[in-house]
Amino acid sequence: MVNKKCLFLLVTMLFLTNASGYIYRGAAMARGTLKGWIVTSDTCHVFYTPNCGLTWYDRSFLAPRFFLDIYALNENKLWIGAYEGTIYYSNNGGERWYRQAAGLSKWSARIFFLNETLGWAACGEAIVGKTTCGNETTYNFFNWEQISLPNPPYSADSCDIYGIHFIDENRGWFCAGRYPEYDPVAGETLYIKGQGYIAKTVDGGGNPNTWQLLRRDTIYDFFDIKFLDSLNGFVVGGNDRTNQAVILRTQNGGLTWQEVPIPSQAKYLRALDFVTNRHGWAVGRNGTILRTRNGGNTWEIQQSGVDTTLFDVSFADTLRGLIAGNGCVLYTNNGGATWHIALTGIKEADLYSQVSKFDLKLYPNPFTHKICFAISSHDKQISGKINLYDIAGNLVIQLPIIKNLVTWDGTDKLNNKVAPGIYFARLVTKDGIITKRIIYTR
Repeated sequence: MVNKKCLFLLVTMLFLTNASGYIYRGAAMARGTLKGWIVTSDTCHVFYTPNCGLTWYDRSFLAPRFFLDIYALNENKLWIGAYEGTIYYSNNGGERWYRQAAGLSKWSARIFFLNETLGWAACGEAIVGKTTCGNETTYNFFNWEQISLPNPPYSADSCDIYGIHFIDENRGWFCAGRYPEYDPVAGETLYIKGQGYIAKTVDGGGNPNTWQLLRRDTIYDFFDIKFLDSLNGFVVGGNDRTNQAVILRTQNGGLTWQEVPIPSQAKYLRALDFVTNRHGWAVGRNGTILRTRNGGNTWEIQQSGVDTTLFDVSFADTLRGLIAGNGCVLYTNNGGATWHIALTGIKEADLYSQVSKFDLKLYPNPFTHKICFAISSHDKQISGKINLYDIAGNLVIQLPIIKNLVTWDGTDKLNNKVAPGIYFARLVTKDGIITKRIIYTR
C-alpha cells in the first residue's frame, strides 16, 4: 500500500512542475543587493523583485519584440536583449526604458557589459554586437555596431552565438551552437549534430577578422561561457540528440578544453553564472541545476522541484539567486540548498496583508474535483467575490460568495477545464486582503 504522505508529496511535486505561466527567459540580479529582474520571451514582460524573489512588480513597457536576456551592471544600469537584435537600456532600475539598437541580427540572446558604456551582445547568424556608448538614452543607429564574422570559419547558417564574456576591454570569448530545424522543402531535419563554436578576441572584438576560432565541435552545442580570469574559463551546452549535458573547462585561455565530470542526471545546459571564482551555478533542461563551490573542479546537483527548461541563472552573492525557466521563476536565499517557485504575478499587498477580522480556509487542498472556501468573520456575512489567479498572476475566474462559502470545480468562466497546477485564491474585503495557495490535480 502506498504511504499517503509520500503520495501527497509526489502529487504536489508533479503539479509544481507543470505550473502554467510565461516563458521566463532572462534573469539578472544586481551584485551585492536583493534586487533582481526577469524577462519573458513569449511576451514583453519585465518583472522586478526588491527582495530576491519574495515579491514582484511589473516593470513592463511597450516593445515590438519579445525579450531574451537582461543584464544588470548594478541596481540602476540594465540592458535587455530581444528578438531581431533589439536592445533596450534603463538607467533607473527599470522604471523607464530606452531603445538603443534594432536589427543587429535575428536576436540578441545574451548581453554583457564591462562598465556602463562598453558592452557586447551575442547574436544569431555569426554576428557580435558591440557598443561604446551603452549609457546613451537617445536612440540612433550608431549606438551599437554590427560585427559580422567571416565565413569561413563562422558559417551564418550554423553559428548562432548564445554566450559572450569579456574580462577587460580587449580580451573576450563567445560560444555558439544551433538548434535542429525541420526543413519542409527538403523533408529532413537539419543541424542535428553538434554545431558548437568557441572563439576568442584580444582586441575588443570590433574587428571581425581577429576573432580566433578555438574549438569547432561536432557533438555539442554551446550556450553560455564565463571566464574567471585570463586563463580559466567554462562553457556549458549539450548534445541535442541525447539531451546529454556538458561542461568544458580551459586553463590556458581557451587553447585547449577538457570535459568536466558532472552528475549523470544533468541535462542539456543553457546558462552559467559565477558569483566568485569559486562559486558557480549552471542550469538547463528538465529542471537541471548544478553548483560548484571549488572553482568548477567538481559539480553537484541541486533539487529544483520542477521538470522544465531553465534558461538563465543569476546570483547576487553566494547565497541569493534567481533562475528564469519555462513557466516558472525560482529563487533561493541559501545558495540553492532549497529553491522556491516565485509568484511573479501576485503583488506584495496580495500575499502579505495581515488581517485579524476574518480568515479563509480551504478544503480539501490539494483537490481533484471540487474545493470549498470557508470564510470565518466577526461580521455575520462577507459579500463580494473571490478572485482565482494562476501562478503568473492571470485572473482565471471570479467566484461569488454565498453565505460565506465558495466552491470551485476547476473550470473557468466558460466552463472549460483549466490545467492542473498551482492557483491562488484572493479575498478582498473592507478589512483587508488574504491570499491562499491551491493545488489542483486531476
